[in-house]
Amino acid sequence: MIEGLQDADRRRSVGEYVAVTVGGAVGAALRYEVWTWRATPRWQLMSTFGVNVFGCLVVGAALGYLWSRPAPVARAGVFGLACGFTTFGLYAFQAVTHRGAWNSVLYLLGTPVVALIAMALGAAITKPRPSSIR
Repeated sequence: MIEGLQDADRRRSVGEYVAVTVGGAVGAALRYEVWTWRATPRWQLMSTFGVNVFGCLVVGAALGYLWSRPAPVARAGVFGLACGFTTFGLYAFQAVTHRGAWNSVLYLLGTPVVALIAMALGAAITKPRPSSIR
């Protein structure tokens, strides 16, 4: 469980809701911009893959950095940005509507594997070492 998000009974601050909202709006706008750079089906498929992997790397790095730090507003902003920027709903839609069954299978299986590796790498790079935690 992500530290700081597991306490379901904790009251959320207005700042956290604002951070999630702003992060989500910025993430969605960035995602839309990347997706519309080119109007080819191949670009849209590859941009979704790239955004999901890059988004997972950034989220992993941010959560690794925020590990054990009391920063609920920052965590909320990262959560909003990640949900707005990464596009697993679109990913699933593209996988089932893309022409070419083998490409769809590779895309469907490859995206989460590479994205999870990117998330773990991001967290490993930025997570403080035990000796640096006070």
